[in-house]
Amino acid sequence: MGGALIEAVLAKGVVRPECLAIAEPDEARCKVWQERGLAAFPKALTAMGWLTRHEPSPGAGQVLLAVKPQMLAGLAAELAPGWQTPRTVISILAGMPTGNIAAALPGARVVRAMPNLPAKIGQGCTAVCRGEGVNPDDAALAMAVFEAAGPEVVQMPEAMLDAFTALAGSGPAYVFYLAEAMERAAIDMGFDARKARRIVRQTLLGAASMLDDSDPAAQRAAVTSKGGTTAAATEVLERRGVGAGMFEAILAARARGAELAKLLKGEGAKTRNG
Repeated sequence: MGGALIEAVLAKGVVRPECLAIAEPDEARCKVWQERGLAAFPKALTAMGWLTRHEPSPGAGQVLLAVKPQMLAGLAAELAPGWQTPRTVISILAGMPTGNIAAALPGARVVRAMPNLPAKIGQGCTAVCRGEGVNPDDAALAMAVFEAAGPEVVQMPEAMLDAFTALAGSGPAYVFYLAEAMERAAIDMGFDARKARRIVRQTLLGAASMLDDSDPAAQRAAVTSKGGTTAAATEVLERRGVGAGMFEAILAARARGAELAKLLKGEGAKTRNG
């Protein structure tokens, strides 16, 4: 996701290439960035050093954290020698509270974001929340970054992020689940696998495009004739409790997100207390 966001901000001109430093521990990927003329380094501390030398004033440069949550403590330890000035940190660490990041990186003003998978293709839906000390100017670059990666960027309190994750973060998987079932039915009815995939893909893309700002229930009613084929299908879905199951699934995802957030908070407390 970090690489996708870099590509997005460069393509949309949100950040100029000469103003960007990348910390990439994977040697092959780091070399690819370097071959494109970007300042890319295998060590995060080296990239931080580049930032402090090139930023117009101390703390003016922002840092995007795009690592796995369990890597935060190690990353903070690596950055510690060069982390001397309070600055804004944009975090996409899944489930990691702003307080944990601020504790790991003293003086960090944290903007926490949750982009979903389609951000990788410029169709993301992202939640953004401001941690303690973050003002509108701090948040402006974060908003621009995620607007470059998708048309929907929603600001919300941090307490709502578990609900957003259950809905939009996990949401693509629900669509893929539906696509799997539709493909299986298509193949069972005699379509070959390639043709089944093409039909299902375009059906889902077309239906999603028609949603726009309209009411999904009204759209469904418009395509469902009484006694027709669609009515026969939706009657089976209702009888099998598919709608209720989807409702419960999203609530279960939210509950699990809250559980994981508590675990991460506990890990943060253990790190701070040794």
